Amino acid sequence: MPAGGREIKTIELPLVGGPAFTLAIVGIGVWAGYVFQLNKDQWTMLLIGLGATFGFALIGFLDDWNKVYSKEGLSERAKFGGVFLVSATAAVLYFFLVSTGQESYSFYKDLPILNTLLSNPGCAADTTCRVHPGQFAFYGWLIFLVLMTGFVGSFTSVAVDFSDGLDGLAGGLVFSASLALGIVVTGLIDPRHPLGIVFEILALLCAGSTLGYLPWNWPSSWAARHRTAKRSAKIIMGDCGALALGGMMAIIAIFSRNELLLLLLGGAFVLEGLSALIQSRVLTRFFRRSLTTLRFANTDEFVPHTEFPLPFLATPLHHHFDLLGWDRRRLVYGAWALGACFAALGVMSGLSTFTWERYLARILVLILALAIWTSGSWTKCYFVGKHPAERSRSRRLALYYGYPYRIMGVRLYHLVEVIEASENVIETPAEELALWQRMTIYDARSMLGLYCYRAGYYPAALAQWTRIPERNRVLRPEVTRLLFEVDERLALEKQETQPMRRDQLIPQEPILSGNLPPADLPNPHEPIRSDETAGILAGPWESLKSTHSYPINNEELEDLDEDDEEAQIITAPLGSSTHRESEPNGHNGQNGQKSQNLSDTSDASLSGNGTQQTSTPSRWFTRLFRSSSK
Repeated sequence: MPAGGREIKTIELPLVGGPAFTLAIVGIGVWAGYVFQLNKDQWTMLLIGLGATFGFALIGFLDDWNKVYSKEGLSERAKFGGVFLVSATAAVLYFFLVSTGQESYSFYKDLPILNTLLSNPGCAADTTCRVHPGQFAFYGWLIFLVLMTGFVGSFTSVAVDFSDGLDGLAGGLVFSASLALGIVVTGLIDPRHPLGIVFEILALLCAGSTLGYLPWNWPSSWAARHRTAKRSAKIIMGDCGALALGGMMAIIAIFSRNELLLLLLGGAFVLEGLSALIQSRVLTRFFRRSLTTLRFANTDEFVPHTEFPLPFLATPLHHHFDLLGWDRRRLVYGAWALGACFAALGVMSGLSTFTWERYLARILVLILALAIWTSGSWTKCYFVGKHPAERSRSRRLALYYGYPYRIMGVRLYHLVEVIEASENVIETPAEELALWQRMTIYDARSMLGLYCYRAGYYPAALAQWTRIPERNRVLRPEVTRLLFEVDERLALEKQETQPMRRDQLIPQEPILSGNLPPADLPNPHEPIRSDETAGILAGPWESLKSTHSYPINNEELEDLDEDDEEAQIITAPLGSSTHRESEPNGHNGQNGQKSQNLSDTSDASLSGNGTQQTSTPSRWFTRLFRSSSK
């Protein structure tokens, strides 16, 4: 959702996880080299891997630094160019400094066109082909190795960076993928492959660093929009850690000649990266230039990309399910399980001795990836139906997402919310036919608001329609017309001589600054709470109310003089009770704490009802002593 002009201060985010475990990887890696008594060639390979990891981390650190102090990170071209340069440099060093760097191998050298560029005619039947200076294959393999390492390293590091959108998500996925990569590399630890021990050290360093980092970034159900749970994460890896881990896995896979296996081991990263690339960089731009939506062809209004037939609600992929209202902790746990499945199938494909087992593992990976990818298309569409779906005496209208079907008793839909209006508000056969038909969330909100308006639940209708972003609401002029009519009806119910405009009741895209929770705009995909239909200013705009002048804790009361203290205590109960009624479910954690402190003060000061309330004994004893002394 757009931030509405507000500013998020990145300087207060604890972006220390990436630099911390990057330094730990480099330090422990050098220590492990001494412990295992590596030879010169092995030391060279180890330093190349650690140096590339540090280079990736440096690019991410510069991005985080600019975000903190310049409020905007590196551009996409600068970031991609930086990680590509680090990957290409590692490939050049590997080619000239490591003995196995000047060996082209299958399956690249066996391809119809590349075989003349990457290998000599005398080693066509071998799995590897040694190239020598002066030969055409020497320069061909050098260029191919640099390009392959540059693109694979860049895409892998950026894909891990994309997956770092929820607490613990990227760390858990990297742990399973790097551990599986280490299991596959164990087959290279023999005298015929002297560099196998180096790749094993690097893979275990990658897995161990994320394992040590995860307790400090453990997932939770916390979300800044509604603050209904406590956040468990204490530190964040940032771009520094994400680029370092992704680039490190790419370097291990390429130089151990398992870059194709990395697609299977890191299937979750492939889905994250492809979702962002295809939807944001390909489909959205293509639709913007070439797609004409006939429904809005006769309007001159700007058509936002959310009206396009895109495969997901948002990208990267995990944001799609987050918008659907999935519990974030369960979402991360499910992603970890998905990453573990990809890793297990990748290990099966890499270590199986039979060809049919390897192909079976690859087919299963493809089926799993297609299932996850297609889940976005059937979950992003909503429909309005009746609840319960089975026939009963009186049913209410409800919002669902998915498909309005059951297969062998398994539901292909999910209930989002049930509105106040019943099925009796449906008047025409066309409206009856419109039920159970898949549509966008904005059309579904428009329909639900109409039924609430028809049933007389005007605050509920207003809550439905205001969930639609302004850019999408402009394309539906009938909703705008009904909004003004609701404004007039609400004004009449309040017995006002002049009807108030809607922009006076609800602030339009409030401009806030500071490190505040991003709840200034509602999420149309989340269910509407009961407090949003109780009053006009309830819901996401509750934190925009004017600040109270009364104190919020006992320490401030003690700092006030005697006259001001008495005045503040008298006015505290009114503001406290209002605040408690407006936030029954603890929408904002900070405001909830203030409300709790105010409730203690108000309960202690209410004595007109004839009930004795208790509070802090020492404070009341001090006030009583002051009154007696007067």
